[in-house]
Amino acid sequence: MPSPLSDFRRSQLFKPAILVPTLIMLIFSIFNLTTPSDPARIASAFKLGIVNHDSGPSIPLISTQAIKVISKSLPFRVTLLENPEIAREALSKGEVATVLIFPENFTQLAFSDKNLNIKILNSQHLTITETQMATQLPATIQMALSTFVASLRLAKSNNQAPNPGMLVTANVETLYTAKSLASVSAPFVMSFTSWLASMVGSILLFLGTKQMSLLNRAYVRTFVPIMVMGVASLALALVVTLTSLQWETFLMVWLNVWLVTICLVWFFLGVFEIIGLSALIIILPTVFYQSVLSGSMMPVSAAPEWLELIGTSVPFDSIGAAYRAIIYGSDGSLPFTYLLSAALIGIVLTWSSAIFKGRMKRKFR
Repeated sequence: MPSPLSDFRRSQLFKPAILVPTLIMLIFSIFNLTTPSDPARIASAFKLGIVNHDSGPSIPLISTQAIKVISKSLPFRVTLLENPEIAREALSKGEVATVLIFPENFTQLAFSDKNLNIKILNSQHLTITETQMATQLPATIQMALSTFVASLRLAKSNNQAPNPGMLVTANVETLYTAKSLASVSAPFVMSFTSWLASMVGSILLFLGTKQMSLLNRAYVRTFVPIMVMGVASLALALVVTLTSLQWETFLMVWLNVWLVTICLVWFFLGVFEIIGLSALIIILPTVFYQSVLSGSMMPVSAAPEWLELIGTSVPFDSIGAAYRAIIYGSDGSLPFTYLLSAALIGIVLTWSSAIFKGRMKRKFR
């Protein structure tokens, strides 16, 4: 009688089941961590168009001073445009991401006790980043201009020259600092590849062992994932530490991802054993919604209400928090109770199914 491993080697899916999880972690991590987004470059690439209709009466125009304040306080590129028609065309073509229009009586109203109205044009047909920044920008500009005009009016009432400098200086203390741009994306990459590689590896292992004898099948599904996910998590740990330049995190990245993936694979295989691949109806969206559920890309509370309900019911974000803790040295640990419970459920389902089916076969011979 062939051993379980030699029996598994004869399967056409042997090599894919062994190699694909590692390839998933390698490919996804390399392409994401070698091109990390730079917030400073993103902000500096944002183009703010300004149309200035202000006609005075004072010189220099208050709107001109306001533009200088905006240019200094916001890290955007400022482009002056002649009129709203040109501005709309530039916005439509993506040459600017937002347009600020000063009215003709801006200076006149700035020295009065009346409220001022400015017009802001934006669009949602641009890139995701530009759309998000353009959506948040009106409140920022409104606050900046309100503060600027208020200081002008106060100076006028006291017969003093306005203070062009910043009246409030922020002393920023960052508790946990990313050592590289790749460090920012690393927790998301670790979380998503953990789920994706576990799901795909489980499917291949389930299909590749389906024709084996019952006990051999259970044996392979129990012990092969330890080796396969160990190699896959090792490859991921190498990429993460190489790109983030944080070699001190290598061992923790490897061991934590290894533990998470083993538990997930055991759980997925146990569920597949009982209800088959139809379980993917639930597992597949759970995996691909990890960009939100893991809390790596955004807080779970920022997700749509139905997804937030799922995220608050099951602590998927605890895995993302643990991965962030590894990269940044912050507080956070894996949800060991949930992970080990899932692993135990999967192993029990796998072996109990094999034993039960084996007894039923012997009984009806």
